[in-house]
Amino acid sequence: MDRPAAARLAGKVAAVTGSASGIGAASALLFAAEGAHVLALDRDEAANRRIVERLRQEGGSGEAVTLDLADHAAVATVGAEIRERHPRVDALFNNAGLVVFEPAAATSDARWDEVVDANLRGAFMLTKELLPCLSAAPAGAVVNNASIDGLLSHPSAAVYSVAKAGMIAMARSLAFELGADGIRINCIASGGIATPMLDAVPEAIREDAKRQIALRRLGAPEEVARVALFLLSEEASYITGATLTVDGGRTAITQAVLGPG
Repeated sequence: MDRPAAARLAGKVAAVTGSASGIGAASALLFAAEGAHVLALDRDEAANRRIVERLRQEGGSGEAVTLDLADHAAVATVGAEIRERHPRVDALFNNAGLVVFEPAAATSDARWDEVVDANLRGAFMLTKELLPCLSAAPAGAVVNNASIDGLLSHPSAAVYSVAKAGMIAMARSLAFELGADGIRINCIASGGIATPMLDAVPEAIREDAKRQIALRRLGAPEEVARVALFLLSEEASYITGATLTVDGGRTAITQAVLGPG
């Protein structure tokens, strides 16, 4: 791992949720390359350990932490363990999420809890658990990985859209409260990113999605990770309560004007 001459997270502790794959894995590797000691948090213990082993092999520093954000007790337990081991946490990337496509009429109470817990409640509660650590940092920073579906909504994933919109509202609401302690909190509204979750979508749908993106391609997880790095670094020292769209221009147009084909 070739560390940049001016590593942006040198000597810092950075926590990343959903670190076992996709945007989370890309972020864990990038943050380690930028000098951070990475706390990789994911419910997939085996895959998460592989990511940490990889970043260590590349010269980085990190540790794997097993955490299911939908498990309320586990969030509190892991939060306490992190506070004990790492009294100072400089950066938190609330990246983990769960998307479920189903009509609102078919959404059960259990499904609502599952999706909201995995996306919104888990991010909020983990942030709350780590506030003492973030306050101890000279310039603590939090980034929520929301979605363009939290800005515009998805017609087939109402609960997911609600949860992601909540992550954006969470950043805006906490920006002033946490700002008194020098903690910044921002959001990324990502969309059209080639993650393992998108691999399960039929090729025809993926191709149609590309047609709706100004750049005519899907984004790479690393492209979102670089934006998260910027927002968590001191380069973004006067940015808080903001939402930065990373979608290749997907939300730059009104979809209806594209027409068929």
